[in-house]
Amino acid sequence: MRRPLVLIVVALAACSRGAAVGHAPLQGGTNGPDAVMVRLTGNGGTARAYRWGSDSVLWSSPQRVPVLTRTLAFDDAQGSLAYVDSRGVPGRLDLRVGSAGAAATTALTGLISADGWAIFGLTPKHDVSRLTPSGTWTFTPEEQPRGLLPLPDGSLVMLSDNGNRHELRRLHPPEPRVTETTSVPHAELLLRTDIGDRLYFIGDSGIAGVRTRDLTRTRTIWLPGSPLDAVATPSGDRIFVAMKGKKSITMVDRFTEEIAGSIDLGGTATALRMDPDGRYLLARSANGDSVRIVAIGTTREIGSVRSGWRTDLPMLGPDGGLAVLQDNDVVVIDAESHKERTRFLGGAADVWMLIRWNGFRPRAKGLDVPVSFDAETDSSASAADSVRPAPKPAPAIVAPIPSRAPAPAAVPDPVPPPRAIVGAPKHGTYTLSFAALLSEDRAKTLAGSITVDGHPARVVPGVSDRTPVFRVVYGPYDTKEEAERAGKRTGLPYWVYEGAP
Repeated sequence: MRRPLVLIVVALAACSRGAAVGHAPLQGGTNGPDAVMVRLTGNGGTARAYRWGSDSVLWSSPQRVPVLTRTLAFDDAQGSLAYVDSRGVPGRLDLRVGSAGAAATTALTGLISADGWAIFGLTPKHDVSRLTPSGTWTFTPEEQPRGLLPLPDGSLVMLSDNGNRHELRRLHPPEPRVTETTSVPHAELLLRTDIGDRLYFIGDSGIAGVRTRDLTRTRTIWLPGSPLDAVATPSGDRIFVAMKGKKSITMVDRFTEEIAGSIDLGGTATALRMDPDGRYLLARSANGDSVRIVAIGTTREIGSVRSGWRTDLPMLGPDGGLAVLQDNDVVVIDAESHKERTRFLGGAADVWMLIRWNGFRPRAKGLDVPVSFDAETDSSASAADSVRPAPKPAPAIVAPIPSRAPAPAAVPDPVPPPRAIVGAPKHGTYTLSFAALLSEDRAKTLAGSITVDGHPARVVPGVSDRTPVFRVVYGPYDTKEEAERAGKRTGLPYWVYEGAP
């Protein structure tokens, strides 16, 4: 008997604003989103948020939230958390105003979301339904889908069975037309990389990869056993697979498409979970009462800790903290030393989600002050000002235009789009960053697959903690808002930091 296909959808979470209870200032760097733990009561009621590393309530919802079974994803632009309630009806919790409401009138099956904005599911008539804040879109497929997989670019892959193979059909809502199709051998696991450029179907036949850009197949990677679970690093350069009956984790190199080695464990693992920041790998012990911690950098197990295992917990935070289930509580410990940091009494009965969002930061006082003008200032300039020459603009270095789109000969000095300007750094500039890798070749390969408004990303070398790293970046931009909008247009995971590349 075949096991059901397990959808392992890795999504980067982030969050938004709500009714605050004692706006405790968020600590940490100001160039990236804040890490926030959202606590949704298991029996319905008030939702709460905590700054990661603190047990003080940062925010609570003024309205009751229904009984939930699981969370789906978070929309950091709208500050909205998508969830599934106990009736199987999808809904959204708005962290800006604290309201919670259903996103559909009836229960749906196969509910899934990649970004928290668009929720996909199957209706009782087996139609595909996409629920967004702006409306509902419905598509009637020729064959009943077995599963749905939304991609970061907004497209949707529908999975169906055809004998011993899975059929993949891709469409781009709201267009009701299938654009690409392919098939892969039957698999028990489906893994999507964080940046959404690969799908991996993992089964007894090995790992069958599919490029999401055009649904073309990659070379099949054979595995030394039956897989139980699999995860990928945030950059997608390595895949980790837990095998049935093996006290080790198999590592697969995505670029060479070969097995790169294994990580020895003190026991067998039945499930895996990846740190969103790519530092640790969690492996559920076969007995189900402990979690083994593997350091990705050294590919070695660094210990185990007592904890249950659910879809929401354990979870890893940005500072090396690990939230685990112990008895009736949720306890945040240090992943390296295993020392307790914070304890949430009775937290095991609730649903948790780690989001990264700046919406809980207090507003700058100057934002709410009316604009005022100096009484002595009028529209007439002084004589000295009227004859003062305007400063000459600083020359800008323009990124080369790709050879496939040469500049027209009739225009001697073409002006590129604003996004292509990568000149000398200015005060207050911001940069888009997509990944930081240890391999320059892999960074160049990833950069070659990323375009921002039609222009390629680039690789910038640097050093992190005395270790050479290669960052895949694009920019700079004059404002953080410009960088955020450009990052969203790529449909890929990204973060924005202040400064030039």
